[in-house]
Amino acid sequence: MSATRTSTAVVLVALAAALAIAGTATAAPASSGALATGPALAPGPAPAPPGPTQQRYLVLARAGVAAALRHWHDRRRGWYDARLNDRERYPLATIWDIVPLFESLDAIAIAQPSVANVRAVEHFAAGAERYLNRGLRPLPGYSPYPGDREANTETWFDDNGWWGLAFVNAYRATGLRRYLDDAQRALRYIAAAGWAPGSGGIWWNTTHPYKAGEALSSAALLAVLLYTQTHSSFALAQARRLLAWANRAGYSPADGLYAASNISNTPIDYIEAPLIYAEAVLCRADGETALCERAERLKATALERFGYLLDFSPQYDAIYLQWMLALYALDGDRTLYEMAADNARDAQTRARGGDGLYLLSWNGGALPPAYAQPGMLQTQAATSSVFAWLAVYAPPR
Repeated sequence: MSATRTSTAVVLVALAAALAIAGTATAAPASSGALATGPALAPGPAPAPPGPTQQRYLVLARAGVAAALRHWHDRRRGWYDARLNDRERYPLATIWDIVPLFESLDAIAIAQPSVANVRAVEHFAAGAERYLNRGLRPLPGYSPYPGDREANTETWFDDNGWWGLAFVNAYRATGLRRYLDDAQRALRYIAAAGWAPGSGGIWWNTTHPYKAGEALSSAALLAVLLYTQTHSSFALAQARRLLAWANRAGYSPADGLYAASNISNTPIDYIEAPLIYAEAVLCRADGETALCERAERLKATALERFGYLLDFSPQYDAIYLQWMLALYALDGDRTLYEMAADNARDAQTRARGGDGLYLLSWNGGALPPAYAQPGMLQTQAATSSVFAWLAVYAPPR
């Protein structure tokens, strides 16, 4: 693991400036989040600016992102630390630490594509591209720490999936196709290095301890969304291969939801939502009605299994809500929106500590040590991302 170069300081200075003037100059009509009949990922003018509810979430999201910049920005290293006052040898945020901040910035710019908001995404994405490790084999991929360049760097395949999805949303926010190229690098790396020949499935990381639901879920959705944007035959083939494997080998026998891994049948919310959404999008893109039917069944099962007010941990529950909100934009199920809004209400009123940072669970309790360490950027950013995605989608009428 190697330390990042100080040139990223330029990125942070520009990002701070963009946040300071966010919302002051409009580049295009803002997204209303109106219900769509398809994935609605391509950038472009939307029919109406954000309504009052969306504006309120925008204020909360911007404040959460600005607080992350104030409290976690490492001036000496020019990027974000993983934890407050981190004194470790390698303190900078890994991909998993910081992906909810990337998604927060994406969503803010999708909801309100002002010059400042779009610029903030571009500046952050420049730093995000520094996680690309060209030394990996057989293809470059995204290693966890910025500046990693060694071929033997332990690398996670779900990191590549989540990072690729954030780049897809950066494209959605900015219209810059380079971010689709960044996302395609992630998918190609997963396909080349993560897929298990013969038995199938995606390994957890490059040491191959087990097949991971997180890696499968993020990769499948990444493939589907890249297909809808690029019409790539490669992306479509990967989407079909991953979803076929999930539906053949990945179910939990307990209740029909996807399993956490090939060694654990326990369903986990942030594995389920991306897979459900992937099936719903691919159904609409290719007319595969069986996928729509499966997505509806899985959605109902997930809502029953995980309940309405979530209490796993913000970094997991935020991903679940992000893609359940996206599903709401496809199928118009107001329950999905209301669930996200009620969890956001609890987070806003209960998750802030005395310092004003979102470092508690959404029910106000301390986070279990198994899921969170004190002072994590990830916890602050995950909660902020829920506000940001609620700013994208108009509430049901």
